[in-house]
Amino acid sequence: MTAININRRGFCKSMLAFAGIATLPVCDTLNTKHYASAFNTSNNKHFVAKLDENGNIVSQVEIPYRGHDLAQVPSDKNRVFAFARRPGNMIFDIDLSDGTLRQTIKSQEGRHFYGHGVFSSDGKWLFTPENDYENQQGKIVVRDVTTFDIVAEYDSGGIGPHQCAFLSDGITLVIANGGIGTHPNTPRKKLNLDTMKPNLAYLNTQTGKIINQFHAPDNQLSIRHLAVSAQDKVVIGMQYQGAKNQRVPLIFTQQGNSALKACDVEQKTWRKMQQYTASVCIDSALNIAAVSAPRGDLVSYWDLNTDKFIGLYNNRDCAGVALADDGFMLSNGKGVIKRIAALSQKPIKQQTVSGIKWDNHMLALV
Repeated sequence: MTAININRRGFCKSMLAFAGIATLPVCDTLNTKHYASAFNTSNNKHFVAKLDENGNIVSQVEIPYRGHDLAQVPSDKNRVFAFARRPGNMIFDIDLSDGTLRQTIKSQEGRHFYGHGVFSSDGKWLFTPENDYENQQGKIVVRDVTTFDIVAEYDSGGIGPHQCAFLSDGITLVIANGGIGTHPNTPRKKLNLDTMKPNLAYLNTQTGKIINQFHAPDNQLSIRHLAVSAQDKVVIGMQYQGAKNQRVPLIFTQQGNSALKACDVEQKTWRKMQQYTASVCIDSALNIAAVSAPRGDLVSYWDLNTDKFIGLYNNRDCAGVALADDGFMLSNGKGVIKRIAALSQKPIKQQTVSGIKWDNHMLALV
């Protein structure tokens, strides 16, 4: 049995009791001491950094293009892959122990990455969402981690596959098909806002078949980021592409064969998020999710037992969210890293590096 962290258990009881969460699960420690994130400097240079639990940079490596999300190679706490931000065509294989760029993997002709990817549980295969931009078709591409050869390619079930994650079976991949058509000739232009069809798709990676799909209730709600709980509940962060004065739900859940369900909160909270969410992080021990909203300068917390809002933390230009032993690690576009207990308004630790902007995602190294 995993040892119980007494401080974390105390945090569970004290911080969540008043929030109305009736069932409190046992809180297991992650023993997470390091994190990784991409960042950019004020003179437009790009890096990936390893951080300690207090937000100090332990090592860093320069990369030629802006990184977005990262994935840790299973069983190697210092080897991560950094994915270039859309429409980048590079993945950077990085050793964080000494801050070296081991090698660079390029997409095949006519493709680009979406800034995300995930490893199989045994670490042998890398799965990346990609854009077949001449045909405007989303793809999931599988590479051998040893040779980086492409061994399989599947339709993602839609256009603009952004983030993906495995369910607990290690076979089923859930994919956020954002629905937005793009082309690298006009890299930030959105080509099909009136006709976009975002969906959440489930891919059987053994057969290559889409086994289920769930469509957003509004065709301009772009499904972008997600995380999966230990109970295979998917938490989804949306970005709305409709009229600027519209206020729509931005955070949904989905589990099993049930339709997408909007999380429950007053309209004013959706208004604060300004139609945009970024990182999604789940604490499965507490069964809560934290979701950053950079335009709204806040991180929101959600009870996954009820899909209801339970609080927020105001964090200017917030970006990445990662799970810590005693709460969450938060980054922002002002060079600030904070470690904070959920629902608390006072950071446990805070560190600022001037002149840098942390990108939208942070990875807990385990």
